Amino acid sequence: MPKSRGRKKPSRKQSRGRLRAVPDQADKLQDDELQDEVERRMFTMPYVGTRVGDDDFPALDPGDPDERGILIKGEHPEYHDVLADPDFEGELDGVNPRLHLIMHEMVANQLWDNDPPEAWHAARRLRDLGYDRHDILHALGDVSLTQLHASLTEQRPFDREQYCADLDQLGRHI
Repeated sequence: MPKSRGRKKPSRKQSRGRLRAVPDQADKLQDDELQDEVERRMFTMPYVGTRVGDDDFPALDPGDPDERGILIKGEHPEYHDVLADPDFEGELDGVNPRLHLIMHEMVANQLWDNDPPEAWHAARRLRDLGYDRHDILHALGDVSLTQLHASLTEQRPFDREQYCADLDQLGRHI
């Protein structure tokens, strides 16, 4: 039988007291942050499987940006045929399918990484106003592309502060 090495065994009452530890505010904050992260990531990519053309992808990792791109492509079956054609360049019903998917990937990456956090704040605000997920992603993408276009055409650095301010205005004046 092992010796106690001079340590006294805790009484039953002492042992039970340790089991009844009450979560403190730090634990509650961590739980809230974890819940928010899960909610944000589930909003960003609620699927793990998809179909693109004749290819079936039953179990993808939305945390992997490449696999998330496949999931995003799967959300747009209207583009599958033209995307499968390597010679296709141009628009379909007034939309460039490749640019459209790139916009979705930009927004999904920002939401997934919570960078900037204003993107998720805007998404929640629009969701609370009754917008559907796809329309919210488009609204966020419009703000992103407006800033990106200004940076490219005016040959100036991307203005993150203005971008965050523009995101902050989404859903406030409806």
